[in-house]
Amino acid sequence: MMKPGKRWITAGICAGLAMTALTGCSSVNKSDVLMTVDDTKVTLGEAAFWLRYNQANTEMYLGGLFGDGNMWEQDLFGTGEAYGTTMKEQVLDDIKEMVLMEQHMSDYDVELTAEEEASIDEAVQAFLDANDDKTLKAMYADEETVDRMLTLRTVREKVEAAVKAGVDTNVTDEEAAQKSIQYVSFTAASTTDEDGNTVEPTDEEKEAVKQQAQDVIDAVNGGETLEDAVAAVDEEKNVVSASYGDDDTTLNDALKEAADALSDGEICAEPVEMSSGNGWYVVYMVSTFDEHETEHRKEEIITEREDELLTTTLDGWEPEVYEVDEELWDKITFNVGFNSPEAETEATEAGSTENATEVTEADTTEAETTEAETTEADTTEAEASEAETTEEASETETEAETSAETETETESEDA
Repeated sequence: MMKPGKRWITAGICAGLAMTALTGCSSVNKSDVLMTVDDTKVTLGEAAFWLRYNQANTEMYLGGLFGDGNMWEQDLFGTGEAYGTTMKEQVLDDIKEMVLMEQHMSDYDVELTAEEEASIDEAVQAFLDANDDKTLKAMYADEETVDRMLTLRTVREKVEAAVKAGVDTNVTDEEAAQKSIQYVSFTAASTTDEDGNTVEPTDEEKEAVKQQAQDVIDAVNGGETLEDAVAAVDEEKNVVSASYGDDDTTLNDALKEAADALSDGEICAEPVEMSSGNGWYVVYMVSTFDEHETEHRKEEIITEREDELLTTTLDGWEPEVYEVDEELWDKITFNVGFNSPEAETEATEAGSTENATEVTEADTTEAETTEAETTEADTTEAEASEAETTEEASETETEAETSAETETETESEDA
């Protein structure tokens, strides 16, 4: 199944991007047919260029993290295969998806305008001008190939928009309703003895942190703000803000259950025990209906519907004939590296490179064509997304707590 909402490769064409090939590339026949999607043929040169372009962008963003190591030979995501293998598979999926959208563009009355075609021509020429012959050869890039791939890329953006336009954008308040809370964690931390053994907190230590939590509750009920009450007990303790709805699966169940019993501006009557038994929560209800977060959730629901419709549509377009010459594709390896001219110039100035090549980037206007590329700037996966408030809650609580038990409590569901 193709998942258009979770692409991680950079699939746009940046006309002013200039790369420098660091090593040579193997000789292949670019005109050989690599992929067949029903009546559409994709050449090895087109697929290899798409791979090289995404490789170059990825190396610009991630290459420095791996030093002299070959990132393409490493299992970066714990999938059991090298990153290079993962990228090659994704590039084929990406091209297949673009071809399918081109084949079905008439279903949505999608056409490229004269202005869009002119923008493509501009971008192609600028890309060729911005890169030297050595780089273009290493990238399997020529005018026909780059034009073809940028055309496919532009068609895909337009078809995606047309498909998503069919989504029901009506989301009710009830469906998206979000509550906003603040909470604080008080944990009796485990320690380590001189032999490296973990020593669990004593009952007295647990009772002490529970009393801290109760002191905060009493202070808030006495008129203090939650922040001031917490600071009076522990200046390093953080107040965490979070929002949740009926479909939330990230916040701890104990937190949500305690919060659901509160009204706006109300704090829990007593500390809420963590499932580990080593800590306590103080829970404060900010709003039982947060309009801002509810509107944000509505937007997320619409995006989820769009992605689901696009995925379903693509699955329905599965071709009768889909063939890939794997033996031919195996000839394209990661024996070529790329870096930016700026990186080479800096290396030269630092004395680490004797022969750096400078390439001046061309000033170009990419108009609507390059606007499309911003939707796919993922170079790592990551793929899908959590609500902003949940991420903030997780990060803040992690910083605030010192024990593994606390972190587990924050991110796990109570039984």
